Amino acid sequence: MESSKSPENNLLRLADVCPDLVGEIVALLRDSHPVDPIVDSISSLPFHGIRRNYVLTAPEGTPSPWVIALERGEETVFLLGVDPSQSAVTWVDVLDGRDLPSALLRQS
Repeated sequence: MESSKSPENNLLRLADVCPDLVGEIVALLRDSHPVDPIVDSISSLPFHGIRRNYVLTAPEGTPSPWVIALERGEETVFLLGVDPSQSAVTWVDVLDGRDLPSALLRQS
């Protein structure tokens, strides 16, 4: 018998694994893209692990033809990969030099 549960439903949410990171991204997005519907989706993004220094919020290899740069002052601190529909973030690149929390590293 096949399970009716989707593998996506079994994943942790990025907000559960790294709430501070999600809070910062949401705050910066609200400042720079206040009417973008992506802002409201950030807290529900799934966590697919870390690959090649990117925090994945979609399966590895998901097309991401658009990138949103988020800045604090004049420094770019995050890059967000956005899917072709421009409605979902597929990866996050953390550029501000911080160490990713050990919880993230254990999940990858």
